[in-house]
Amino acid sequence: MATEGTHEPIWGRVQGVPGGSLNKVETVGVCVVGAGIAGLSTAYCLAKSGVKVLVVDDGRVGGGQTNCTTAHLSNAIDDRFDEIERIHGKTQSQLAAQSHGTAIAFIEQTVQRERIDCKFSRVPGYLFVPPGDSTEVLAREEAAARRAGLSVELLVKVPWDQYDTGPALMFPDQGQFHPIHYLEGLARAIVDAGGRIVTGIHIKKIEGDGVFAVLETKDDRLIRADAAVVATNTPINDRLAVHTKQAAYLTYAIALAIPRGSVFKALYWDTADPYHYVRLADIDDKGQDVLIVGGEDHKVGQAHDQRNGSVDWKPGHASAFLRRKRFVRAGRDRCWKRSTGWRSSVATRETPTTSISRPAIPVWA
Repeated sequence: MATEGTHEPIWGRVQGVPGGSLNKVETVGVCVVGAGIAGLSTAYCLAKSGVKVLVVDDGRVGGGQTNCTTAHLSNAIDDRFDEIERIHGKTQSQLAAQSHGTAIAFIEQTVQRERIDCKFSRVPGYLFVPPGDSTEVLAREEAAARRAGLSVELLVKVPWDQYDTGPALMFPDQGQFHPIHYLEGLARAIVDAGGRIVTGIHIKKIEGDGVFAVLETKDDRLIRADAAVVATNTPINDRLAVHTKQAAYLTYAIALAIPRGSVFKALYWDTADPYHYVRLADIDDKGQDVLIVGGEDHKVGQAHDQRNGSVDWKPGHASAFLRRKRFVRAGRDRCWKRSTGWRSSVATRETPTTSISRPAIPVWA
């Protein structure tokens, strides 16, 4: 999937990954379709376990949604633990919390093990309400998050004198990183472990022949594998199972250069509808930080803005959000948009919610 948006995201492109080519017929242990964080994480675990793994993608490594993410690594979830527990019960809410926490730990451990320079760091996360809104949602979420096994704390405000959020629910030990640098290290580790990554390969059909999963490419090559993993943003192996139950959403992001140290390093999320999410990034050595602001999610094709009658999101919305929150004076550097993935229109026990806006990170199931 090509990078979306007015501009390229700030992360750049994956560099230095050994390429390869396909034979007319390939036989492997596992073929992973998709070279984003989901596909490469899967391939990394397989390769490290001694499995003969092949990763294919019709674009470049990290050229889809991973490149467009704002790279929040969090166990705070957009649908809220209060809502997950109401619909799916306490046990499933605990499982959601554990899986997100485990995913962050996996990235941290992989960074350390493979010595990946991707600026991974643990940071707190703060959930707060828009000005004038009731803080009851924070109290409910605090109770539900604790029942899910998280050590959250309701604060009077975030610990930053220049920014008065009002009451904020603090989630400790969240994370952030540079997603493209992480993928570079992950890809090298896969190749070093005997795996292969081949780009420019479009899979047009996936079937089983009773023995192998058989993947057919656009140029009529065949890949026979003991198993196939589809790790694309939207599933290519089934046209009905997901697409008839869930809706596609878009989200937006802008990056702003600010004086280094002028914003307290943390993840910030509000409960507005549509909501916003904010983090810092250390992209270069020019003595500046980059403030990344995302949000304004909407269903694809339904971008009508009741505030000004426009039918398209404007980067000025995020700038206005910053001014309302008294974040910082900053100039716009980049803006981009991406699909957030697929969300259930109505959360039911039969159709679990899969809303992931910050990302397809860290959840890659």
